[in-house]
Parts: sequence; structure tokens; C-alpha cells
Amino acid sequence: MLELGHEGHPGKTKMQQRLRNNCWWPGMDDAIARAIDGCEGCRLVSQPDRPEPMQRRPLPEAPWLDVAIDFLGPLPSGDYLLVIIDYFSRYKEVEILRKITAQETAERLERIFVRLGYPRTITLDNGRQFVSREFEEFCNRRGIILNRTTPYWPQENGLVERQNRSLMKRLKISQALNRDWKKDLNDYLAMYYSTPHTITAKTPSELMSGRNIRTKLPSLKDLASSVPSTDYRDRDQQAKEKSRVAEDHRRRAKASDLTIGDKVLMKNVLPGNKLTPTFSPSVMTVTAKDGSRVTVQNDETRKSYDRNTSHLKKIVDPSVRDRDEDQYQQETEKEAEELEDPLYVEPGISTMDPDEAETAIEPPRLQRSRPQRNIKKPRYFDDCELDY
Repeated sequence: MLELGHEGHPGKTKMQQRLRNNCWWPGMDDAIARAIDGCEGCRLVSQPDRPEPMQRRPLPEAPWLDVAIDFLGPLPSGDYLLVIIDYFSRYKEVEILRKITAQETAERLERIFVRLGYPRTITLDNGRQFVSREFEEFCNRRGIILNRTTPYWPQENGLVERQNRSLMKRLKISQALNRDWKKDLNDYLAMYYSTPHTITAKTPSELMSGRNIRTKLPSLKDLASSVPSTDYRDRDQQAKEKSRVAEDHRRRAKASDLTIGDKVLMKNVLPGNKLTPTFSPSVMTVTAKDGSRVTVQNDETRKSYDRNTSHLKKIVDPSVRDRDEDQYQQETEKEAEELEDPLYVEPGISTMDPDEAETAIEPPRLQRSRPQRNIKKPRYFDDCELDY
């Protein structure tokens, strides 16, 4: 019956409406849901699962310990922008490059690190220049730990991605007004360094170097005492928690139930034609899981991939589905037999003997919560004999 009802691959609601016009049985909705989950064609074109709740990065102990880098471009001029931003102060450096090879990237980073020091960790994506052996050796010789984001999941490096959008906005304005974008880039950075951040309420230059840089704008001497270090830490934590709750609610985030050993389908992240299914038909096995980052292995080629849980669709085992249906059928038949049994007593019905029932302790009567009048005989009836 389920196979006939699922001809044409209707969704859950359509299939329920179609079958209810002709038949009904206990647990029909659950059986329909399991049948749709077990359909291979529906799995391949279904929508991805809900994203997991966001996990905010804690504020580092000091500036320039944990940084993130990314490339922006290519621009119409053929140039690229290397953006590096500090997680503590939100201070950022921007370098203009013509080539984004591993050697050129390492040379530009060395210029920055000579002035500001070597960071403890660098968060970066899986670009070719970042995964090369030359770049890894450059960081290893300087004691820098590389934190690579999950492939095809730029949200994991959200801070630098957000800064790239701000940079791109200014570059678009410069091109629209036919201005020198390199000069406008310097003006933007000068403004950014000297403007209090919306979260920390302090300028990036102050948190980075302990002082506010002098700009073209006239300034008054700051007579107020310096804000304690815990002030911007509290602001940072509160702002991150507030945005995390709001974003999880907007995305209807839900914790993933994927575990090691589960069979999954992987989302097609590369562009295809109009009829390309959402998920690849190749079956994958979950081999490792670290938060929302999951490592899967192709059952045929044995090749491993790192993906976010939102890019994976769990495969419902048909044997488990059939076993659940058999168990449900057995429970339904058992309940029917119990109802037909004359000795069966429904829960909540007393089987106490009449003699025992008479000696049972009577529960206290519930008193009315509403106030009552004191009813008494009127005075003019005092001299009368009343027969009730």
C-alpha cells in the first residue's frame, strides 16, 4: 500500500492526503514518514538538514594571538587582497598582491609578522596556497598552528568573511565613482582603525597597541579613566551570545544526530545543471565527528572528505524501518488482545473487594474555594413553629 501511495514521489502531506481518501490504519502517518525517508530518489533531491546551533569563538587572552586570513579577489585590476584580522582587537591588515602563490603569501605575511609579531594560531580556508607544503613549513618554523575550516563552509571563518564584505562595499563605491581604489582603501583603513567597534566599544588601534592613532579629525583629550579590561570582554561575550541565539532561531538550528558509522549522502557543492540532484548518490560512512565538522569516507573509492553536518543527509536503514513497523504491529495486536481479554483491567480501575472498599480510607473532601454566605432563619420566624 505504501509503494502504491508513493508512486510519483509525493511528499509527506500529499501522500497522507492521497491514502486517506482510500484507507486508514493505526500509525499510518509514521509509516508514511518512514517510507519517504527510505526512498532513495526523495533523499537525493531533498532539502539539506537544519544547521547545527552556532558555536562562538571565545575572546583570546591578548591581541595578536589568534588571527584569521583570507583572500579577496580577483579585482577588475587583476589584484588580490590578503586580509588578516586579529580576533581580540578586530585590528586588520590588508596587502595588495598580483599573485597568490604560497611563496608570495608567505613573504607578505612575514612583513606583517616582523612588525606585529608571530601569532599563535591562524584560521584559514583550504585554498591551494594555504595547503601547500611550502606554506606549512613557513608556519611550522615560526611555531604557528594552522586551524583549517571545513571545506565549502566559509561560515566557520565568519570574522574575516564579514570584513571582506565591508572591504568589497568600499571598493564598489570607489569603482562607481571612478576613483583610485587604492587611495580609498587607505582612507577606509584609517577610518576603521580609529572608530570604536560596535561590540568592544573601543577602537581596534587602542586594543591592539594601547593607544588611539591620530587622524585628520580634531580630537579632545580623553579625561576619563581607562576602561578596565573586563569591560570589552563582557561586551564581546554578551554580543556573541545575543547574536548566536537570534541566528539559531532564524535558521531553526537543530543539533545533528550523526554518529560514527552512520551511512550518509553528501551534498553536491559544485555547480551542475538544472537536473543535478541535491545530494550525490554515492554512499558515505561517517568516520569521525568534531562538533559540526564530520569526516566521511566513500564506501567504493575509500576517499575521505571533511564536510559540515548541513552538507550530509543521513540514510534511514530499510531493515530498521521494517523492524520498527513489525514492532509497532506486534504492540498493536497485543493491545487488541488485552482489550478482548475479560480478565484484563484498564489502568486506573480499582480491583478492590467490596468489603475492602468499605473499610478504605475516604479521601478528604475538597473544600470550595469560593466564599459562602452564612444562611440562617429570619428573626420573624422565631415565634413560629415550622414544619420542614
